[in-house]
Amino acid sequence: MTKYVLLFGTKIDTIYLYERRIIMKSIIKDSRKLLILFMLMGLGSVNQMHAQSFDSKFVNQSIPDRMIPGSKYNIILSFQNSGTDTWTPGVVRLKILPDDENKALWSVSELELTKMIEPGNTATIELTVTAPSAAGVYKLAGRLTASGSYFGEQSKILEISVNSDVSLTEALNSAAFVEQTVPSIMEAGKKYKVMISYTNTGKTTWNQNSYRLIMLDAAGNPLTGNFWNTYSVSLDENISPGSSKVFNFDIIPFAAGTYTLQWRLASGETGLFGDLSNPAVVTVIPVPEIKNEGKSGKQ
Repeated sequence: MTKYVLLFGTKIDTIYLYERRIIMKSIIKDSRKLLILFMLMGLGSVNQMHAQSFDSKFVNQSIPDRMIPGSKYNIILSFQNSGTDTWTPGVVRLKILPDDENKALWSVSELELTKMIEPGNTATIELTVTAPSAAGVYKLAGRLTASGSYFGEQSKILEISVNSDVSLTEALNSAAFVEQTVPSIMEAGKKYKVMISYTNTGKTTWNQNSYRLIMLDAAGNPLTGNFWNTYSVSLDENISPGSSKVFNFDIIPFAAGTYTLQWRLASGETGLFGDLSNPAVVTVIPVPEIKNEGKSGKQ
């Protein structure tokens, strides 16, 4: 009768003495396999821990969407440290992603962090790029690397129009939309707080006497009519290049309906420039009807 012993998944005949060598060889062979398996599992755990330790969340960016060929522009990218390791200079860098043909287009390919960023904090990285010399539409995006390996989210891909025919207003003025807070449901006749934030990514200061925020219609033109209490918001301070402005103001809807609201900056009366704000869909409900049911009681 043959007896079998299961060693590392291998059945071995133990009846005959001369098979002991075969058994030992099998044990050693399977032990090596098991050791290699443990090593690979350990390596996988190390890689997984490394992947989890470095992570990032894209926050926002300030990049001109129109540029003149060969001109220099300041851009800003912000990422939050959503991992468990501190980002340190020399280890974590911002990489400007190449185009589809793996070509660097913006005169700078990467930038080292200038300070440590603890988990939960945000790194705001400013760098100067040079627009390509040939006219066209070019993509620009960035992503962080740790010791040369990408990690976390990449920034929003922006398509930039590079053209020598850019108007003077567009050449001097540029605005990057940052964020907004707009109530999605309003009641006709009531006042509501709105917040719109922009960064000056152009080459000139926004003067409070000539720059303002404009509400737009569906075609992207300055809105007119009797649906809202205001269609523009003036600056109350000068905003220099690289600085941001938070517009806080009240709006009052006058008629029930569904509206898509967007804003854009303007220089003078008609000089719209920069990013459109995100479209905000607002439902305006009518004023509730007050019913008079009369008085009740003893006659």
